[in-house]
Amino acid sequence: MIGRILAEVEHGPVTLKKLSRKLKVEQGALEQMLRYMVRKGLIRELHPECRPKGCRGCPYQGKCQDMPVIGYEVVKKP
Repeated sequence: MIGRILAEVEHGPVTLKKLSRKLKVEQGALEQMLRYMVRKGLIRELHPECRPKGCRGCPYQGKCQDMPVIGYEVVKKP
């Protein structure tokens, strides 16, 4: 299932709701899988103030966990 989620997120940023519908997985269960993937560094959460280049230099760095999650995207490795 992790592979299927990653494959969908690789197509571009996606919301929990859209991903849930596409994969036919309950949102609560999917949210737990997404949190696992965030902890493992495979994907990152997107918040209303997220920058396209990621967290580097972001003024909200370390405070964004207080903001709502609006989507997820793949972490691009340098």
